[in-house]
Amino acid sequence: MRYIRHVFLLVALALLLYTFLGCASEKTTSKLETGPQSTTEEETTAEVEQQPDVPDVNMDGKEFVFIVRGPAYNEWQSQDIYVEEQTGEPIDDAVYIRNAYLEDKYNMKIREYGASDVGNEARRSIVAGSADYDVVMANTSESATLASQSLLYNLHEMPYLDLSRDWWDQRSVKQLSIGNRLYFCTGDLSIMANDATWIMMFNKPMINDNKLESPYDLVNSGKWTISKMHEMAKVTVKDLDGDGRMRYDVDCYGFVTHESSCEGFFFGSGCNIITKDENDLPQLSMMNERVLRVLELAHPLIGNRELVVNGSVQGLNPISQMQPVFESGRALFYGEVMQCIIRLRAMEIDFGVIPFPKLDETQPTYNHFVHTTAAMMSIPVTNLDLENTTIMLEAMAAKSKYTLQRAYYDICLEGKFMRDEESAAMLDIILDTRNFDIGYIYNWGNLFTNFRNVLTSGKGDLASQYAKAEKSAVAQMEKTVEAWLEDM
Repeated sequence: MRYIRHVFLLVALALLLYTFLGCASEKTTSKLETGPQSTTEEETTAEVEQQPDVPDVNMDGKEFVFIVRGPAYNEWQSQDIYVEEQTGEPIDDAVYIRNAYLEDKYNMKIREYGASDVGNEARRSIVAGSADYDVVMANTSESATLASQSLLYNLHEMPYLDLSRDWWDQRSVKQLSIGNRLYFCTGDLSIMANDATWIMMFNKPMINDNKLESPYDLVNSGKWTISKMHEMAKVTVKDLDGDGRMRYDVDCYGFVTHESSCEGFFFGSGCNIITKDENDLPQLSMMNERVLRVLELAHPLIGNRELVVNGSVQGLNPISQMQPVFESGRALFYGEVMQCIIRLRAMEIDFGVIPFPKLDETQPTYNHFVHTTAAMMSIPVTNLDLENTTIMLEAMAAKSKYTLQRAYYDICLEGKFMRDEESAAMLDIILDTRNFDIGYIYNWGNLFTNFRNVLTSGKGDLASQYAKAEKSAVAQMEKTVEAWLEDM
């Protein structure tokens, strides 16, 4: 039977590779498509798949249980760890084939438990000393809380995790550590951080109808800034029913979004809550002239109800009320998580995807915020088999680079739902410039909450609010650092 299954796996992997290469031939090269693209014999040689540096062991049928987000999380339910069978959907099939390959190679099983509250369920289990779960896939805030409670292992000390390999997200590895300790991160074994990355979408016909500059050209020339976005957004505002007032369900706006675009503008402008010193310890670095400039330039795109539909301010449901504004062609720009590209697959109007704007043209790179809904990988201190667990995780991340991530990036976004080749190139920029700010995740002293309130309302003195909150923020930060490093 094992021989038959091995043959099946080879056939399935061959078919999946054929699908990926077929899709790849119809589009431009992406970040994850590292194989050559030209038609010469030498250049069409298949890419050599990188292998993890782990022993080829027989795990005697061991089951690894991941605690993940269950159906209660709706569109944020886990979809990248386990599926029962192939369904014809790219993500499902990639997960199935990846897991079947690993299970056959190491003689083990990958399973998941879908919780309605991952953070609290994991905490209860770990505190009780139960080895119910081998891996925790909680969101960034939940993972940070578990880390502060000394319930997770330091990933840098795990026997077979090589976090320098490119199947681990290097920005998450570097930015989510404190004192060179890392309790959670992400990588190619999960797509949830991709889904949670904040992006900008735009209505292509409205660009053409209003004779506006190409957003793609603006991005590529480094001229895509907050001021340019504001300038373009103002052009498309229209009171469509002529009643003299703007209504989200009737009229045409420049921008539709909710409060997390405050983060989009803040991080997109190259701002951060913290930086880290030579010992990898966090230092507050939020208050400066750059942040005040973001408040000035971005406020109209967050707080002006004649220009923007801000779902958080207006009490609108993101999916049933906000999304239709863009989907029906009544907004030039739409700020949301990347998962919305897939949610908009039925949209008949052509749209494109671009980075969030820079503060100004002198800013060297675009930057992107990852919403706290992103799932992080961590290992609970109740795990009783770290060697086999880390062999499995390293192999899983490595195999996901060639299965799961290609299914997500190449098929779901570019092949099945994307509307043009330019957007695929924009995704390269977005995914290469993501920001994981641990000061934002912990929200020490409510520093970012104060920034968001001032940006949204256009009222208040952020500098004075920061000065009042700084002492509390420093105390909370020091308490977190102490908790992370207490057993050193």
